[in-house]
Amino acid sequence: MELLAVKMVATLILFLISIAIAFILIVRKFNIALALGLALLTYSLPLLGSDTVKVFVGTLTRTLLETIASLVLAMLLADLYRSTYIADSVVKSLEMLSPRVAAISIPAIIGLLPMPAGAYISATIINPLYTECRLTSQEKTFLNYWFRHIWVTIWPLYQSIILASAILNMSFDAIILHNWSIFIASIFSGIIVSRTIIYRINSNCIGCRDRDFKGLVHLWPFMAIVIMSMVLKLSLPLTLAIIIMMLIAVYRPSMDMIKSSFRYSLDPTIITLIIESMIFSRTIVETGLAHQLAVYLAPYADIAVFMIPFIMVTATGFEFTFVTIAFPAVLPLLTDYRITLAFLGGYMGAMLSPAHACFVLTAKFFRSDLGSVYRRYLILAAGLTIAIVIAIVAIINSTIFYLQKLEV
Repeated sequence: MELLAVKMVATLILFLISIAIAFILIVRKFNIALALGLALLTYSLPLLGSDTVKVFVGTLTRTLLETIASLVLAMLLADLYRSTYIADSVVKSLEMLSPRVAAISIPAIIGLLPMPAGAYISATIINPLYTECRLTSQEKTFLNYWFRHIWVTIWPLYQSIILASAILNMSFDAIILHNWSIFIASIFSGIIVSRTIIYRINSNCIGCRDRDFKGLVHLWPFMAIVIMSMVLKLSLPLTLAIIIMMLIAVYRPSMDMIKSSFRYSLDPTIITLIIESMIFSRTIVETGLAHQLAVYLAPYADIAVFMIPFIMVTATGFEFTFVTIAFPAVLPLLTDYRITLAFLGGYMGAMLSPAHACFVLTAKFFRSDLGSVYRRYLILAAGLTIAIVIAIVAIINSTIFYLQKLEV
């Protein structure tokens, strides 16, 4: 019994050391794939020994291949869409619709195209409108950064959702069912916190221009993703492949543009990260760490599933680290509403992380003070989002409990 207890403590210590190594290397600007790889070896080799290779090879499954294909094709579609004229057409039509709507919806629409430091892209696109509406640099930073990320917990093209689907063995529909409250709360919170900013944006911001809403038709790829993957239940790789072929056929991007997008999508760092994440997930299960943490943290499960993803992603600044590292560690605890709490913790940690590339680059582009954005907008929006989601979860749980009691 004592030997078992010692082994359990050693396993936990090794895990904490490996995570610390990853954090330190990432903070020191090491390649994130290299950092996670070293953390994985630090954890797995002492515990698995000669079985390490067996566990690693056992991870090479169809699920891993589908996950890699999904992420690569998602990045290919995002870059092709961004590189053609269609994104600009959508933006112009949104501006004609309403400056107030455009101030929020343009970052949100660009947010449907997940890419590293994507908020910088939306910042360059939305800046002329923000400048014409005389917004301050802090106001520009918050609106662009916050609304660019409202999709993180529900949109199937995001790396965190694709990886969570594989690690949790859940469909995208099921993930959305758990996370819809986070999506709604983040929109509501963003609007409440920025209400005075939005109020000052008037209909004359964009001057007298001809109204043309034809550009909105170019939103069809996103509608097609929803229909094919969630209604028709096609696999995400097949869905994305079909939409990419349709996009190329309709808009006829140049061969150089297609080659550039392929190079972007085949990022070796991202692909390596996917493989390492899946191996780490399997290793955590094989070494019994997930079970140990479930036993120790059971009395504090609600707090644990929120705080562990929150802390991990806040420290690294990379949105998907809460899925790749935190989720496997607390996997047995991720049932029912705790899945929502785990995503909420990871999402809020990413939004508040001072190392988040989107936040840093957006603030730099708009030349705004990070501290001011935190104090005036970001902390308030995050706190309100957390409060709303917890309230919704509590109401749903109370309702379910009451209905079950009636049945008895």
